[in-house]
Amino acid sequence: MTEQPERPASLARRRPRPAPDEHIDPVDYTPPRATSPQSATPVVSSPPVQAAPAAEPTAAPKRGRGRPRREPTIQLGVRVAQDVSDLIEELTEHDGTARAVIENAVRAYAQQLNR
Repeated sequence: MTEQPERPASLARRRPRPAPDEHIDPVDYTPPRATSPQSATPVVSSPPVQAAPAAEPTAAPKRGRGRPRREPTIQLGVRVAQDVSDLIEELTEHDGTARAVIENAVRAYAQQLNR
């Protein structure tokens, strides 16, 4: 047949090499700080420049589509009776979300308790 070897020597099996950071604990690792080239430039002192009065900050743009702002979350891992679950689903069609239904119910109950 041919006198060429089946596999070139460069493709021969080699032992795996460990990663360069194999022995570094990721919790204790802090990346080295890069030296800034600014330290090489001479510092020239000049009189302080008076800044122009800042204009009033503009109102933040209204958020359009997308996710609403995140609010604090309290998990309610509570089992409810089937009739309560059905009632929540029914009221969800009117109020929009189960969260709104539950919040409105808690507020109504608090008013009954005169709080």
